[in-house]
Amino acid sequence: MPKSEYVGVDGCPSGWFSVGFDSLGGYELKVFPAFSELVDYYQEARLMLVDIPIGLAEEPGGRECDSKARKVLGDRRSSVFSAPTRQTVRLTAKSPKDKSKTAYRAANKIERRVAMKGVSWQSFAIAPKIGEVDKVLRGRGSNATPEVREVHPEICFWAFNKRDPMKHRKKVKKGRNERIGVLERTEPRTRDIYEKALTQFRRKCVASDDILDALVAAVTARCCHGRLRTIPECPPTDCEGLPMEMVYWEA
Repeated sequence: MPKSEYVGVDGCPSGWFSVGFDSLGGYELKVFPAFSELVDYYQEARLMLVDIPIGLAEEPGGRECDSKARKVLGDRRSSVFSAPTRQTVRLTAKSPKDKSKTAYRAANKIERRVAMKGVSWQSFAIAPKIGEVDKVLRGRGSNATPEVREVHPEICFWAFNKRDPMKHRKKVKKGRNERIGVLERTEPRTRDIYEKALTQFRRKCVASDDILDALVAAVTARCCHGRLRTIPECPPTDCEGLPMEMVYWEA
């Protein structure tokens, strides 16, 4: 089987879930415990799109891509969490499994000092995964492969749906069917791939919405042909040179 060239990735309870497409149209579904292992496995891929904040703010004001994505998504805007600052991410990296109230208060304290506002529980919960990605990307050369960029699944679905946000939450049946229907217009095997992943992995390892999120990222990567659009149009970079952006593709 040819190696995957276009990869979509989402965090999952067991680590990281990926959908990879090869040049002949084949696909593979994988789970990796660490992001570094995932990148090593796909080192010959052309493009990897990950549902995780990449460029991180280190001062008040947050990320423009987060605020603009909320405006685009309308009623689905609550799906876009404000990314924590790099200082908070570094704190959580010291004890990545600690989700206690004490750890959350400590993260909030740093976030209020640096960003002038608190960190949401959702952002605090994914901060260790953000740190995993940040560590890997900061340690790579500019020509390293695969190219890794940030997506937000709801922005991808919005783009595939002719800039119309999804009407239902992705965690309910109507929402899952809505997203599958939108993606089937571009990838007719969407439901088959989704159901295969449901069978292949237990829900305690990979949630159903993790599958859809990684799949829409993979289809976006395969379709874009190097013509990704970004939110915002001219993304700034963070202090480490990483772009603070969300990418998407539309015909």
